[in-house]
Amino acid sequence: MRTFIIKASKTHTSPDFSLDDLPGTSGRIDVLCRFLNSTFLLSHGFRRDVRAWLLLYGPPNPPKAIRFEGQRLRARLNPDERSTAKLIIRALETGKAIREPSRELEVLPGLYISNMTFEDVVRRTVKESRLFYLHEEGRPIQEVSFPQNVAFVLGDHEGLPGEDERFLEGIAEKISVGRKSYLASHVAAFVNIFLDSLTPQP
Repeated sequence: MRTFIIKASKTHTSPDFSLDDLPGTSGRIDVLCRFLNSTFLLSHGFRRDVRAWLLLYGPPNPPKAIRFEGQRLRARLNPDERSTAKLIIRALETGKAIREPSRELEVLPGLYISNMTFEDVVRRTVKESRLFYLHEEGRPIQEVSFPQNVAFVLGDHEGLPGEDERFLEGIAEKISVGRKSYLASHVAAFVNIFLDSLTPQP
């Protein structure tokens, strides 16, 4: 299993944005849509061994944790940003009913929402996967030996806040795909392609 966790500090936690202007009305939910596409989609296929968490911390009711499970979601995620944004909107609408932080609701097969925090999701993930923090200053990914179950944390276009980086110290190994700042979607694609190259083909 490959798990990707992205925190978006300003992305709206209410479905009050316009599908006709995702960058300007949503706190950059378009970044998350592209990230999901790079995480799951192949040219003529879908990655079933992937889990993705979107941690939304923007207004008006943070946090919101949206979980995508590839094993069940493969028929519902499409390449265009608009349809992906509709899935996120549907999740946020369902999430209005949640009051308890630990409660998770299934929106559609393979799509879940809760009020879990970034820390909650990380603690849950490290119980079953080795955790890596993707950052320009990390150890080159080519030097890392990866186990079967891996998880990757990264920030959106603004990066992770300092308090989150401090929380990850001692929990996640910092690794890098390069010394430049790349788009989150490009980083996810690179990691997937790199891990694919380590797996013997049938």
